[in-house]
Amino acid sequence: MRRLVLGADGGGSKTAARVASVGEDGELETLGNGFGGPSNVRAVGRAHAEINLNVAVDAALRDAGIVDEPIDYAVLGLAGSSLPDVQAFIREWAVRRALATKVDIVHDADPVLAVGIPDGSGIALIVGTGSVAIGVDDGGERSVTGGWGHWFGDTGSGYDLGRRALAAVADAVDGIGPGTMLVERILQRLGTEQPRELLLRLDQAVDVRREIAALAPVLLHAAADGDAVARSIVDAAAESTAKLVQANATKLGFDPDVPLAAAGGIVCRSALYRQLLLEKLQALGIAPRAFTVVNDPVEGCVLMARDRLLAALP
Repeated sequence: MRRLVLGADGGGSKTAARVASVGEDGELETLGNGFGGPSNVRAVGRAHAEINLNVAVDAALRDAGIVDEPIDYAVLGLAGSSLPDVQAFIREWAVRRALATKVDIVHDADPVLAVGIPDGSGIALIVGTGSVAIGVDDGGERSVTGGWGHWFGDTGSGYDLGRRALAAVADAVDGIGPGTMLVERILQRLGTEQPRELLLRLDQAVDVRREIAALAPVLLHAAADGDAVARSIVDAAAESTAKLVQANATKLGFDPDVPLAAAGGIVCRSALYRQLLLEKLQALGIAPRAFTVVNDPVEGCVLMARDRLLAALP
């Protein structure tokens, strides 16, 4: 009987699941992929998180052609899952649906480390809807910075960029801030010609946090097109996330050339953001000897599931 592993990577925008087989030599073969909506319990609630996890996992199993064959090991890298009550909820869900013989729930930065820093010692930075950095040193000591959520954290994230863009639009419209092409572009993105209707458009959204974060690409494109207001916002955001990395490096006593792996839609899809991030890191005395962009964190979940499965075998 073949050995099967499952990985799931979930955040504030989407959930990805992957099923793979593990060969005798440990070689992985991807069998199926599936996708769903956000599964950050803190952001979308238990009901929506469970629905989206089921959608992603079911789609991956269908894609793999698996019906009754058991999954030997699953690793779930889910944003917000470090809290005990969230861990308990996800574990109860996994047991209820008989997800796998063995299930581990890990910080969503761990799979990024698994892909981007194979020897395990370095810093992973996630800049998507939210923002968080996690460092792990040679001795296995861990440090987490950021990840506080959008109420009073997530600096430099997609949500933060979107919120700042909306504030810049409001200031420009009221005449208390400089003019910016963000006014026209964000109004167009939200489907209205009246600035005061922005509140109505956002109120109509099923997930306001996600809708605000979805404005980040508009801001990033405006910054790349030379808009001074947009550029200043992106500059400040990149500095915020660079400070997350610096704090991690300081806490764990890393050298200035600590390896860095980055994931999340903002940092992966915007060359400007990556450029500014590296510049801000340099100004803070951090010059990573390796900077890896991890576009597919679910692969890290699968790698971790494979390694943990093999380690548990007699």
